[in-house]
Amino acid sequence: MAGYADFSFTEIWARIGGAADSVLANSSLAPRGIVVDLPDEERDALQSLVSPMVADLEALRLQTLETVDKRARLLVPLAGGAAFIALLLGGQGLVSALIFGALAAVAGWFLAMGNRASKYQAAVKSRIAPVTTGLLAGFDHAVEPETDLARVRDWQLFPKLQSARTLDRVAGVKNGVAVRLSEMQVGYSSSAKLDTIDHTLSFAVFEVQVASDGIGAIALTPDDAPPRLLAEQAKSDGLRATLTGDADFDRVYRVRVNPPDALSALTPDLRSAILGLAVVAPAGRPYVVLTPEYLVVLFPTLHADLAFHVPPYWVPIDAQALVAQFASDLAVRTKLLNAVLDLSFPRARE
Repeated sequence: MAGYADFSFTEIWARIGGAADSVLANSSLAPRGIVVDLPDEERDALQSLVSPMVADLEALRLQTLETVDKRARLLVPLAGGAAFIALLLGGQGLVSALIFGALAAVAGWFLAMGNRASKYQAAVKSRIAPVTTGLLAGFDHAVEPETDLARVRDWQLFPKLQSARTLDRVAGVKNGVAVRLSEMQVGYSSSAKLDTIDHTLSFAVFEVQVASDGIGAIALTPDDAPPRLLAEQAKSDGLRATLTGDADFDRVYRVRVNPPDALSALTPDLRSAILGLAVVAPAGRPYVVLTPEYLVVLFPTLHADLAFHVPPYWVPIDAQALVAQFASDLAVRTKLLNAVLDLSFPRARE
């Protein structure tokens, strides 16, 4: 008969997560799953490269599961029991002690898990994603690389930037053009007195190297961006708000430039192409930054648009499913990349 030494708190957590996933699956936030099927030839080639990794990755999964459960068997009852007893001895009622004891037990669970779940997912992705991206696109794929905050600030989109985390970075050269895709989470704050918390936005960010003569900086923010972000941009120095005179464009974008004559680079054809990005955008019109050195397009993303996701450590590794999902995610992002390249490089698409 199995004793406490074999009890799994992860199994309980997985059941809770499974129930939450069932609810999510019936909502608009449900992950899109495989959107683009992988051709048989490429699927077989990838499987031959990934299959030798599976045993090691499954061993890592089981090790993570064992470590978390071992810690949880100590920390969950210790935290919950200590809180329960302390509250009773402190004169609190039984109901209050039970409630706060349960909350403390949950805190013990998160302490037991720590960052082990995310480290496991990053380790699996670091093995499979570069192989998939390299074979299908010829690009490099880095998992959770360092984020250059100075570069993000140079975009002048987030005046009160607090943090920026890069989950994935795919980089390479497409038809002679240096490109970089980053799955990012950007945290910013507001100067409003009653707004004391940081706010987070998720983006699929495309950076394209350009060489433009005589252009300054142009930053375009969609009019439906968070009001607090628009308010901070309006108060920031560096770029000056202006209008293009194109009613359709000015209706949906806040335009800021420096110097004023940089606006001449926003030609009718370019404005039309930028408006056309809404057709492929996954979750709203993109933010756009244009400088003499690079073009940046930030597509807002939601949970449903999550790319290159690895299931949690309590789910056995299915290499075939992971490869198919990563390939589909890459195909979706490649479609966005082609649309971005069309802004300035109509011949860059294959």
